[in-house]
Amino acid sequence: MIMKNNYIVFIGVLSILFNSCSDTILINGTYSKKHSPYVLTFSKDSTFRYESRKGCYTESSGTWKKTGNAIYLNSIEQVDKMPVEYTKIKGNKKNTIINVKLNVPDKPQRDYICFPYVNGEFVFMYPERGSYSFESEVPIDSICFLIAKKPFVLRGTGNKGCYDDVWTESIYLYSLVGESIDITINIIDSLFGYKVFKNKKIEIKNGKIIFKAENKKHILSLKE
Repeated sequence: MIMKNNYIVFIGVLSILFNSCSDTILINGTYSKKHSPYVLTFSKDSTFRYESRKGCYTESSGTWKKTGNAIYLNSIEQVDKMPVEYTKIKGNKKNTIINVKLNVPDKPQRDYICFPYVNGEFVFMYPERGSYSFESEVPIDSICFLIAKKPFVLRGTGNKGCYDDVWTESIYLYSLVGESIDITINIIDSLFGYKVFKNKKIEIKNGKIIFKAENKKHILSLKE
């Protein structure tokens, strides 16, 4: 009976070790593919690093967790939209005046261009750099901004030669024509060139990972 129990324990230990080694073999390391812009690196301490060179350079880092035949990624940064604050001021003007102010702690305002979307519609093509004002002839039910980071003066070099645009939160104003609206956009500069993952699922198949991006599957292999 003792020998039988010892045998069961031995088999159990082997199973745990095998599964642990299997996870290590399948996950730890850098995964990529020739001509694919995506690179994912998984470390033994359950952290990951992501890089993309599709158009603009984008990166991310955080933690990974394996469940069944899938890996789930959660980036360190979980905020993916710029926060917005606003104040409505009553008025009797013909049009609504929107004053857009950028709150940028340590960067020049003119490095950012904020494209407004009013009631889900694009407003105009060339807003001023940094803070500015514009008028609306229609009541504003909702507004958000697409923010482009385009440094007015090139500073330094590095991987990030350009930046993907970042959205702000949408705010719902239900304003009347003639009101003035002061909007403050709190710029989080680290979101430019950063990919936010929220429980992003990546399939594991035959020792490779399947990374889905832009409605396409990218099969990445372990780099030797």
